[in-house]
Amino acid sequence: MALLQVKTESGMIEGLTGWNQAVGLFRGIPYAKAPVGNLRWKAPEPVEPWEGVLKAYNWGPISYQERRASEGGGDLIGEEFYCVEWPRSEDCLYLNVWTPAKSANEKLPVGVYLHGGGYAQGYGHLNCYDGEGFAKRGIVTVTLNHRLGIFGYLAHPELTAEDEHHTSGNYGMLDIIEALKWVKKNISAFGGDPDQITVFGQSGGGGKSVMMLTTPLTDGIVKGAIMQSGGGVDMTRGELHLKEAEENGKKVIDFMGYASVDEARKASPEELLKKIREYCDNNPLKMMGLFGPNADGYVFPKHWNRLVQSGEFKDVPTMIGCTAQEFVADKFIAGGSFKLPDREKAFADGERDLGDGEAYLRAIKYDTDPEYAAKMYSGYVRTYAMYAADIAFSESQIANGHKPAYQYYLTLVPPTAETAHHSAEHQYVFQTLTKSKRPYAGRDWDLSNQLADYWANFIKYGNPNGDGLPQWTPYTADCKQVMDIDYNLHMIDLPTNDLIELQLALDLK
Repeated sequence: MALLQVKTESGMIEGLTGWNQAVGLFRGIPYAKAPVGNLRWKAPEPVEPWEGVLKAYNWGPISYQERRASEGGGDLIGEEFYCVEWPRSEDCLYLNVWTPAKSANEKLPVGVYLHGGGYAQGYGHLNCYDGEGFAKRGIVTVTLNHRLGIFGYLAHPELTAEDEHHTSGNYGMLDIIEALKWVKKNISAFGGDPDQITVFGQSGGGGKSVMMLTTPLTDGIVKGAIMQSGGGVDMTRGELHLKEAEENGKKVIDFMGYASVDEARKASPEELLKKIREYCDNNPLKMMGLFGPNADGYVFPKHWNRLVQSGEFKDVPTMIGCTAQEFVADKFIAGGSFKLPDREKAFADGERDLGDGEAYLRAIKYDTDPEYAAKMYSGYVRTYAMYAADIAFSESQIANGHKPAYQYYLTLVPPTAETAHHSAEHQYVFQTLTKSKRPYAGRDWDLSNQLADYWANFIKYGNPNGDGLPQWTPYTADCKQVMDIDYNLHMIDLPTNDLIELQLALDLK
């Protein structure tokens, strides 16, 4: 019988059965105090105990964020993933648990999934993140919400001055760390093994996963990590440190017209988002990229890219990969088209991202093959940066004597899609094909079983291989191959070109 009532350090919790009635589902469990009022822009504080039995029947509110269009003019991300306008709140520090355990003493492996959406959007109960597929494979699965955007990543000199660790701007990271501490302390009540916790995530969640590997604040907690379409070592994005993050935050607060951070704390979340829109000229991309984590000397002793390059992070099993056409223009992304800029702008892009404009122009064949250059600008530039970041991570594992990574490269074009796009693997890995609008067929279901098995095996054993699955070899100095995820799963040599090599050289510098 599914485990439906557990006793945590904070009190009793009662859940429901999932759609699969052998699985216990606990929704909306608070893992920290609500970060509201004077707790806005402060590190999370432990959740307070409650009396009686907490009825964990409903999802917790999602972090206060911009809504993503889901109808009429929306892109496929909105239509596929953001179908419901869930309640938003700064009171968002809640997590969800799926468990197949029948008792608290089973010591099952634990997978903690970190949602995508960069550092500005997303939530842990997105329709494709259902944990039952992993639960039926013997894994206690956890998803969570945490602070985003200005609420999770505003750095400011006044905030740094009031903080005991002389840091600011990493509140969303600290939320995730607090959630992992909660899992470590309480997951045994759900039949989980607190000594076998793997973090995994996609897109922004992939970045968050590598950050959980590199922060010393998760030492003794994280025993494995899977990074999907995010993470790795991407030096094309630069490095944000505390001082710069403080300066950026001060510009925002000054623009908003607040005399101090304390005055800004009194503003409503609606007012803050309205002023963010004004600051970013209503540009969604600017709003998505305005705030993010920084290398503050406390949560991150150095920038996480540098920590990976030098091997100063947890030597645990890792899996990493991306899709073959992450950001290539198609109907998956609203707008869906990228124009080849003039030579001056393209040169400036190369100088900014790679420190060498002319080498960049040569790599994309700007002067010799305009059609190829236009293809690069259709989204391959960012796709190849992500792919090179994955290779750089795997190479760093070898160089530092760490456990070799298992790397994949997804070339699968799902039904009705035009490309092997960003987020294409979600429904396969989580076995949530029925929650998509796509007309998946029999082979898709078979592939979903295989990918769910790979991911589950990794969470259990630190190795994706298992009976009946095509052999997946780790990325080593003697075998630099990756798993090609398509209907025909097989190992391939690393695809490469001049742009990938140029970006890889930067990532490994």
